[in-house]
Amino acid sequence: MSCCRLFAGFIGMALCIALSAGANAADPLTGSISGFVTGPDGARLPGAVITVQLEGSEHKTHAVSNESGMYRIPELQAGTYDLVAELAGFETIQVQKVFLDSGAGKTVDLTLQLATIREIVSVVGFAPRDSMEAAETRESSARDVGEALEQSPGVYKVRKGGIASDIVLRGFQGKDLNVLIDGQRIYGACPNHMDPSAFHVDFAEVDRIEIGKGPFDVKNQGSLGGVVNVVTRKAEQGFHAFGNISAGSYGFVNPSATASYGRQNFSLLGGYSYRRSSPYTDGGGDRFTEYVNYRPDALDSDAFRIGTAWTKVSANPFAGHLFQLSYSRQDADHVLYPYLQMDAVYDDTDRINAGYQIDDISGFVRSIRIQTYFSEVGHWMTDQYRTTSTSLPREYSMGTLAGTRALGGKFETLLNSVTVGVEAFRRDWDATTQLAGAGYAPQYSIPDVRTDDIGIYSEYAKSLADWLSLSLGGRLDSVTTAADASRANTNLYYAYNSTRLTSATNNFPSGNLRLSIKTPIGLGASGGVGHTVRVPDARERYFALKRMGTDWVGNPLLKPSRNTGMDGSVSYRRQSLLLESNLYLDYIENYVSVIPQAKVNMVGGVMNSKARSYQNADARMYGGEFLVSYIFPKNLFLSSDLSFIRGTRDVDPANGILTPDLAEMPPMRSRTSLRYDSGWLYGEIEGVFAGAQKHVDTTLGEQPTAGYGIANIRMGLSYKKAVLRLGLDNIFGRKYFEHLSYQRDPFRSGARVYEPGRNFLVNISYRY
Repeated sequence: MSCCRLFAGFIGMALCIALSAGANAADPLTGSISGFVTGPDGARLPGAVITVQLEGSEHKTHAVSNESGMYRIPELQAGTYDLVAELAGFETIQVQKVFLDSGAGKTVDLTLQLATIREIVSVVGFAPRDSMEAAETRESSARDVGEALEQSPGVYKVRKGGIASDIVLRGFQGKDLNVLIDGQRIYGACPNHMDPSAFHVDFAEVDRIEIGKGPFDVKNQGSLGGVVNVVTRKAEQGFHAFGNISAGSYGFVNPSATASYGRQNFSLLGGYSYRRSSPYTDGGGDRFTEYVNYRPDALDSDAFRIGTAWTKVSANPFAGHLFQLSYSRQDADHVLYPYLQMDAVYDDTDRINAGYQIDDISGFVRSIRIQTYFSEVGHWMTDQYRTTSTSLPREYSMGTLAGTRALGGKFETLLNSVTVGVEAFRRDWDATTQLAGAGYAPQYSIPDVRTDDIGIYSEYAKSLADWLSLSLGGRLDSVTTAADASRANTNLYYAYNSTRLTSATNNFPSGNLRLSIKTPIGLGASGGVGHTVRVPDARERYFALKRMGTDWVGNPLLKPSRNTGMDGSVSYRRQSLLLESNLYLDYIENYVSVIPQAKVNMVGGVMNSKARSYQNADARMYGGEFLVSYIFPKNLFLSSDLSFIRGTRDVDPANGILTPDLAEMPPMRSRTSLRYDSGWLYGEIEGVFAGAQKHVDTTLGEQPTAGYGIANIRMGLSYKKAVLRLGLDNIFGRKYFEHLSYQRDPFRSGARVYEPGRNFLVNISYRY
């Protein structure tokens, strides 16, 4: 049976059970209270405990919100009730005098406020978005943010080893997304995508993760396919400490601790986390170091060792003023990447982020926010753990020393309902590669490329009626990319792309428009159109590396990619049932594709006749996400979702575009889970299914993959301030790999990295 048919069976079964249960559970003498629990930014919150108490009675009834933030308390007699909602990290709220008629259903939506020192306002804007809370990441066996986000519909990962998975959002990879940390830009230094942006933040720092889908973000230049913002922890009032230790299969261990102290006008927070693991084994019992040419002494070495320390200070120097300053340092070493020909000897990161916000300035100027940040990543990678490094003058046959720095900031003001802002940032990126075959002569593979951006933007949101709201935004940017002409290998540029350019300036607009509708009968809809632009990065324009057999060279003539996308969603909610569907279509003008490029000009010193390079092509991505969620009586939740994406482009043989299929498109995927959660005890069983992927870029040697299905189980227990969580993923030890093949890297190994086999995780946390 195909995965699609299997998923259709699950959906049908879910709907039949949900509807029949709803009909059978109906009791004309009792009613129910239901609704959504959301955060201050509208993100739905799972795991909130809702307690109701009938006036004049001592009896209390409890319920828990599910992963969609939905809760329902059935079998309530007529009367007046008081509600209390609680969730760690949020302020407890009370709703009093909720009157319930006999046999009626009452909807009470609850918005929880953060129980922390006030934070600088959100940076994602009005993009359609999802959210993942910290508690969800601790239930997961994921080793990093990129892997954890795969639980969300429409979000996928690229696995290269035991850690540092890249994020793929609706088919758009990391280069086409903005992945931010508290609104701060941070980039990986590796030209081979070893260390994507999300790698540079630790789980223990995370409070929640915002996911904005589609071309609707005007606050951050370059959000071609969406934006991900990792929001880190903040201090609470008083003294608090949080300790956490995770351990699991393959020698994984991750202890962490955070402590904070907060008063009305001042707070301080600090923490440390350490992560390490051995190479995991797949469902067939093979270590991932056995897929490629690791030396015998590296087969059982550490897969990664990462230590991260962070601190944050907040102060209110005057009424309505807020100042925040944070610093984080991450040291990663001995990180193995079987998908690539090299591994990270070290990958060190520094992040500094500062913000100042003034509220309630006047009737017209409601707030002003200023943010400035600096991030730096230093990275050394070699093949010294591989057999290719034996019997050589140095301990490696290939090595790349890379570094990237980002300095930037924003000035933003809220004028009544209009947000107006200015963003400016500079990114420097350089990489030097040495190959034994070239006598270790340094090649400036990324020749100290500087990217400068300045943009102005505006957003507006207004409720046109109780049932109708409007949001729109616009942006104008000027972006310059320039390589160091003394380091750039213009001979390679000219040999393959007939140009010696080392700089380019691009000016462009962006914008969006969105309408949302809510009806009294539980039916909601929203739709929008957006346009965003991404300028080709330093690797795509100015990378240059001479190698044996095939060179790798950027294309300085690349044009910016422009995505004009449409997004429409419909939802229906009725007491215990939630149905959601979302369809989207993205038309990307000048999408950047990797191509096999023949040499077109004879140039001295360029001996090869072919290279991997980049070319623009008009492309389309379309797909959808569907969700069914149902709450049974007695705290039992059923959830099922489906995501699919298809990517095509215009064939252009003259420019090396030989096939219509875009490379590295995820296949159809679904998740179905049944969960019991009483607030102090939970248990969940989950099935994950993926279809086969036959739409591949054959010109790059991309191979089709078969579908798969796995089962996971999780359970947990809370007692006062302590929480114990247990998980077992891939229960039956299925040997499989996901589709994304990462054909874009200059140093890909050609190996497929299988997913971990049976994988056990235990997590213990205590909050004081």
